[in-house]
Amino acid sequence: MFNLLHEVGHGIDVIVTSNSHVHIYLIMKGEDNKENSNFGRLHFHIRWSYIGDVYLDTELDKRLKVIALAGGSLMSLLLAFFLGFISLTVSQDQLRLLSDWTASFNLIQFIITIIPITYPRWMKGYNGLASDGLQLLQIFKG
Repeated sequence: MFNLLHEVGHGIDVIVTSNSHVHIYLIMKGEDNKENSNFGRLHFHIRWSYIGDVYLDTELDKRLKVIALAGGSLMSLLLAFFLGFISLTVSQDQLRLLSDWTASFNLIQFIITIIPITYPRWMKGYNGLASDGLQLLQIFKG
């Protein structure tokens, strides 16, 4: 679910800043991964998976690419802070534990996606792909 929210973070920025339709995939794009639902211009192709990707129906200019790439990591960071705050303010042990774990996962996801790296082989679904941070760095370098 949290990877889905990360991908939605990429998509929301594109929806707000352009007229593009955004297709959010859990598991990679393929003919067997049909659209399950949509919310306006956000189209969801969801299968249970820890990997995801976003596809657009138009090409974005440099500014919109930066906004879209940063959106996923920013969503993970915001979720980490929000859930961390929830964890500090609730009194129920199970809810606090769930919030702690979820905040930690989102913080780790933020760090992994914002560091400019090519994902290693052991990250099977992302093996050889550039992180959001590396893609941002490549855009800034021109």
